[in-house]
Amino acid sequence: MELQRFGVERYKGYVGPETLEVAPLTILVGGNNSGKTALARGIQLLAGGLSTSTNGSSEPLPLESGGIRHGDKFEDLVTGRVPHGRLTLSVELADAEKRMSLSATVRNVVGPDMPSERQVSRWALRSGADELVLERQVFEKRSLYDVAVSGRAADPSSVRWRGLAPQSAEGLPSWAAASVDGLRSWADGVRYLRCPRRLGRPPYSVPERPPRTLGSRGCGAPLALAADGALRTAVQEWYRTAFGVHLELEALGDYFDLKARPSGGASSVALSQSGRGLAHALPVVVTALTAGSAGPGVDIIEHPEAELHPAAHAEIAEVLLGHLAGAARPLIVETHSEMVVLRARRRVAEGRLRAEDVVVYWIHPAPAGQGSALRKIRVRENGRVDGWPDGVFIEDYEEILAIRRAARDGG
Repeated sequence: MELQRFGVERYKGYVGPETLEVAPLTILVGGNNSGKTALARGIQLLAGGLSTSTNGSSEPLPLESGGIRHGDKFEDLVTGRVPHGRLTLSVELADAEKRMSLSATVRNVVGPDMPSERQVSRWALRSGADELVLERQVFEKRSLYDVAVSGRAADPSSVRWRGLAPQSAEGLPSWAAASVDGLRSWADGVRYLRCPRRLGRPPYSVPERPPRTLGSRGCGAPLALAADGALRTAVQEWYRTAFGVHLELEALGDYFDLKARPSGGASSVALSQSGRGLAHALPVVVTALTAGSAGPGVDIIEHPEAELHPAAHAEIAEVLLGHLAGAARPLIVETHSEMVVLRARRRVAEGRLRAEDVVVYWIHPAPAGQGSALRKIRVRENGRVDGWPDGVFIEDYEEILAIRRAARDGG
């Protein structure tokens, strides 16, 4: 299943509802503390409630999933941190045969003489023409859910939850179980790469097979190189082009270390002791080069340009754009780099990337202090953007104007 849309309401800074329409390349830009990271991590939050790796949790939305700590308490996830608050997350997936969507509302229930408990208060699943809605009006432990199947009320049911999906319930349609399996499969395919990144301490143990994921900080990137010769060669070529260094694996018995040797240099330095940019880029490059073989899901990368000299932003943009996996595994990038956006626009203008495969979202404060809001910016076939707002990537232009004014006034 392919990720089409992701929605939030009353989640962190999003009073909402807000919907992110996902393209094969989706770029999130905006000022600091605008809500970019919260939105990106919301996808991982939803996946954590559905994934088979975390569905043993009693929490509908585990506070830690995919290596991401979403908050210390459930209140941290809710707009205004309301103790009795609720939030809604939604996702829409599609394949060649059908379209499927899930919307789930989770409420924090606080009662007298009892600890707080998170409960699914409303859960709506649609698969093709079929729809199942479970809604709870009373929040005592044994309360039943009102059930509606394709608009028709059914008998109320007691529902046991496994994460964010029903584990067992009487009278629910059989197609719902197959749809939940599809949601779980998609959730297992979510890869999230946070910032800052860390490779872990060398030496690294030699793996028998490539790691399934790189981890949220990219710690598995060295292991992926050691286990896959073709990947290692591709990464080494990228480092030669981008940084002018040779990336080498030095065998140490059952362990190995990563070394960087400048072109023409006689000695190598451990990658962990080289410039931070060299190590910080490695998980990003490995994620990009393995996207085509990772299967269905989504890749989400926070600030791929972090710790890199501006001249290297173009190289990191190239490796990301040159290995897009398409709709089956879209790439969502949160960035402050103008080069990432410019290189995407250039590829569209050159005909190397379809305009409909790129969308940029400007995340900004909503009017009247109503949290964060999304503004969708389309890239046209000529590479121009549709409706670029004021205040986005204009610093260079303003500086040039200021220099010209100063030179004119001083001359």
